[in-house]
Amino acid sequence: MSERTDYHLLRKKLLLPGDRIDRIENLVVSGMPDINFCAQGIECWIEQKTAIEPKRFDTSLLTYKINQDQKNWFLRQMRSRGRAFFLITTDKRWVLMSGSFADFINDMSVIEILHNCAWSTSKPIQSEQWTYLREALIS
Repeated sequence: MSERTDYHLLRKKLLLPGDRIDRIENLVVSGMPDINFCAQGIECWIEQKTAIEPKRFDTSLLTYKINQDQKNWFLRQMRSRGRAFFLITTDKRWVLMSGSFADFINDMSVIEILHNCAWSTSKPIQSEQWTYLREALIS
């Protein structure tokens, strides 16, 4: 389970002809997300996070927290009405959260994240779930 492996799976399963997805390693703009995705003329940003789910559902999920620069980037993006998401992959599932949760996601438990997510699915991912993820990103 790594962000690189998850990105390659995302790229393979999510893209349709004419779509674009780029992994970004930006040292200039602090806090910018890992992935830029564009489909049907709709662009969005995705910050990847990986985590091992805690035994208790009421325990905070993220081990590697969103830093202040990332929070600030997401808050600016949301204020400008841009699209941005957190894509969390765990040992059990994939979860897509709106960037509007940037101030809260570090302290959110598994149950809170699942209750507030835009999309989630268990592993292994069934083929139709890729269509639902794509719809969540561009709708």
